[in-house]
Amino acid sequence: MKKFLKRYHENFSIEINQPKFKVMETIAREKEKKRDLTSILGIGFIDYREVRLTSENSVEIEVNPKMFNPYRGAGKINITFNQGKSASETTAVGEIIPYTGAYFLAISIFISFLVFLTLFALVTDSGTLGVVIVVGGWIVILTFLYLLPFWYRRKLREYRDSFLTNLKANRNKKKSIR
Repeated sequence: MKKFLKRYHENFSIEINQPKFKVMETIAREKEKKRDLTSILGIGFIDYREVRLTSENSVEIEVNPKMFNPYRGAGKINITFNQGKSASETTAVGEIIPYTGAYFLAISIFISFLVFLTLFALVTDSGTLGVVIVVGGWIVILTFLYLLPFWYRRKLREYRDSFLTNLKANRNKKKSIR
């Protein structure tokens, strides 16, 4: 199943105009920040609690819908930061994976529902109306399951762009002493 879903993945490469150590320092600093009420509730777009440092130069971001932001997509964004052409540039190379384990669960639940719907419709009414309901159900649900990763991938692109824009914007911010 994962080989079939591999075609939904999207690779990317983006240049960042700051050194690699500054990028990683910014990510570490943002992860350690104390969050306000809007980020706890999931109202803000970038949540650094979802960012996990996997090695000294790569991160994994697991994006899931939140209560107050249910349409933000679901999946993983893996990003590796490499030194660019010069020492003051960084290349972000990564992959967007627009599904989670919940997607596999949804597939199994919907397929089970369709099988029971088909059996129920054929047992109770094998006439034209029963066949139309069964065929319509299969078409609608399978189309939804097919298109869902495309929608997630578009939302994860937006999240990736906001994350990288946030990294670029945070490069000039200094820690305030209070």
